[in-house]
Amino acid sequence: MSLQVKIFDDLTSSSLNNFSNSKRFFSSSCLFVFFFLLLPYLLIAIYRRSRPSSSYNYFKYNGRELPPGPPPLPIIGSLHELFGQVIHISLRRLSKEHGPLMHLQLGQTSAVVASSSEVASEILRTQDTIFCSRPRLSAVTHFSYGGLDIGASPYGESWKKLRRFGSNKMFNPGKVQSFSFIREEEVEVMVESIKKSSLQGKLINLSEIALCLFNNITYREVFSKRVSADGECLLSPHHGLIMRMMTLMTEFNVKDFFPLFWWVDFLTGWWFKVEKRFREMDRIFEKEIELRLRQKSFNFSYGDFLDDLLKRQDEMDPLFSRKEVKALLMDMFLGGTDTSSVTLEWGMTELIKNPAAMKKAQEEVRRVAGNKGKVEESDMEQLQYLKMVVKETLRLHPPTTLLAPRESMKDTKIHGYDIPAKTLVIINAWAIGRDSKYWEEADVFRPERFEDKNVTFKGNHFEFIPFGSGRRICPGMALGLASIELAFANILYSFEWELPSGMAEKDVDMEERFGLSTHKKKPLRLVATPAAIASLDQIP
Repeated sequence: MSLQVKIFDDLTSSSLNNFSNSKRFFSSSCLFVFFFLLLPYLLIAIYRRSRPSSSYNYFKYNGRELPPGPPPLPIIGSLHELFGQVIHISLRRLSKEHGPLMHLQLGQTSAVVASSSEVASEILRTQDTIFCSRPRLSAVTHFSYGGLDIGASPYGESWKKLRRFGSNKMFNPGKVQSFSFIREEEVEVMVESIKKSSLQGKLINLSEIALCLFNNITYREVFSKRVSADGECLLSPHHGLIMRMMTLMTEFNVKDFFPLFWWVDFLTGWWFKVEKRFREMDRIFEKEIELRLRQKSFNFSYGDFLDDLLKRQDEMDPLFSRKEVKALLMDMFLGGTDTSSVTLEWGMTELIKNPAAMKKAQEEVRRVAGNKGKVEESDMEQLQYLKMVVKETLRLHPPTTLLAPRESMKDTKIHGYDIPAKTLVIINAWAIGRDSKYWEEADVFRPERFEDKNVTFKGNHFEFIPFGSGRRICPGMALGLASIELAFANILYSFEWELPSGMAEKDVDMEERFGLSTHKKKPLRLVATPAAIASLDQIP
């Protein structure tokens, strides 16, 4: 996973390289100082570990028996086990050796990892009341204004009220349906943008277009305006900012694993990167809120999410200060934009590698929509194969390969092992979705498997939990899926898709870039040819 972030777009390539090299040198020097300061503690720990002790067992101490896991090194614990591969792949490799419930000592942080349906069910359903809080991770907490949003706030009365408000006002079926015109208009703009680029002979960067589409949809749902220029959907002005924020929330930082050495994050520059991105997004929110407050004097209502939030603020609800409002806006942008775009990106990647599935999906959408020129939301219930394609994409490529971490609120047991209070809980949804115990040919993209398998992703079937389950299940699931399915249907309906000249299906790069959402490491670029719409009614 790359830790290098491009800071200034207007720098020449040579000056950028010089800056990056000096930045890497500075970060390496600071880390050297950090580990040099740890050296005395390291030597003491090695000495203690080297003394003979017939009763020593790392996984049994203070009368507790923790789940099995890799033997930790002094000071750093098992952090070194997570490097070398994408983290969710490293965790699956370790779980195959140590079991589906695994303990990891990550610096000073004690963590358990769930990699099976049975363990996930125990955490997310049977003991959901114990595991429904959130740890205070540095970047996530900062981006959520101190943990004031629905996603990152710890379990308690404030979170319950926020969740209730979100369910009743922001994500209820009526609200989702009320935004259908936004989805249809933005998807139409996206299709026209792709058509324009294809006629100019350009490759279509679907990764960029997907993020632009969902950013525009979210911006209109929240602020009732587009963020891109009228009639355009190519590269979102917020593309870089959103991607950097999502990456920063999963980057290694010292404070989360060595709280006493929090100051090292300032020396390495990591904290300043977090603060810079936070301030950039905060300025966007402040500008839109101030503009809306001036417009409110005319008693005009847009009926969007910002109106709902400011109305609660007018009612003097102490839960909805300016910070809480912005924290919920942050939820919408980071949760509603990137996770949706990554699903469309991976879905098209899998289809281009599987021409038979691509053909079957296209024939279905063209048969249902006929020669209307587009797929409408009223058509979606008839697109059963398309829904299976989306399901299969979510199984193989859940937007968050590791569900948002949880924290145990008190001591408990899972499958006979002790889980102390304040333990970090990681659920590897990616590994569970590829477990051969539940899925035949688990690593193969085969949408047809859902024809005979009555499994949904709504939190009741724990072998398939791309959106989580229990009290912390993703509240915006229905809102996001409505946009994903409509966008998917229309790009399949409107275009024939091919790989660039000289590429074969086996050449498609499937390497991942880990972040809060797991994107392709290399963007998906394809050739799009407008379909012959006039002949679509001849499809059987």
